[in-house]
Amino acid sequence: MLSDLWPGLDLRHLAAFAAVADTRSFARAAETLGYTQPAVSQQVAALEKIVGQRLFERSSGRSEATLTEAGDVLLAHVQAVTARLAVARQDLRDLERGDAGAVRVGAFQSALARLLPGILQRYRNAHPGVDVLVSETTTDHPLHGEVRRGALDLAFVLLPLDDEEFEYREIVRDGFVLVSRRDGPRPARVKSLADLSGMPLITFRTCRSAATLVSLITEHAEDPQIVFRSDDNAAIKEMVRAGLGAAILPELWLGLGGNEGLELTPLDGLVPPRVVVLAWRKGRQLTPAQEAFVELAAPRRQRRPERLAG
Repeated sequence: MLSDLWPGLDLRHLAAFAAVADTRSFARAAETLGYTQPAVSQQVAALEKIVGQRLFERSSGRSEATLTEAGDVLLAHVQAVTARLAVARQDLRDLERGDAGAVRVGAFQSALARLLPGILQRYRNAHPGVDVLVSETTTDHPLHGEVRRGALDLAFVLLPLDDEEFEYREIVRDGFVLVSRRDGPRPARVKSLADLSGMPLITFRTCRSAATLVSLITEHAEDPQIVFRSDDNAAIKEMVRAGLGAAILPELWLGLGGNEGLELTPLDGLVPPRVVVLAWRKGRQLTPAQEAFVELAAPRRQRRPERLAG
């Protein structure tokens, strides 16, 4: 702290000193600062007392104020401080406008791959000075705790959420699709989940939507057979291609890797879509940069988000 180095030092002392050094005159410095000449003289005299050295020559008959050797040394440091303060002022203005700072965002795998890239590209075009720090997880569950304790500012997660803990904006309703091998056994039609009776199925291991999905299938289909569980999209698809069973996958997943040799049967009206939202801790005051990210990812005018194309 300046006050620790030189007790009593004030920015007004440095401003008066710099003005006199720049104009080479106490009178002209007073005009520049809007002070009286005695006030400028007092500020410079106080600064000289604080630093313990004369900063200007005051020989009689001289019309200009001349820096001493000590004054030259101090001026270089004052100019450096002034430059840093100018940068600090601009940085704070940028932060206030949302043109600086950082946004810490969490996303589970499919949101990271399918939703974030486009959002991030548009955001960086609009706010190139903001750092977006991304944290990825296999499923959305770990992201809840990160947002709750402030390690993340925002996170792409699934509904439902605790309305007492989180605020959010809806991003997309992600429908489910039955994925089977094109030349393998599959229902001729899927008009209800009962058509999946007896079919070997491959599901997610820990995704929050998996438990709901399995319960729904168990409720409507007789003797459902869960033959494999994994949170790896590529592994699930390869299991289907190997003929081990069919899988029910959300549309976001289908865009990760190719679907060659696979039959995709939409389950609209049979399986409720999972709802992907951008969430933050309730009651948290978002910075302008964070608010801008939310608005770009999920504008308020967007009341009923489009379903993502597969």
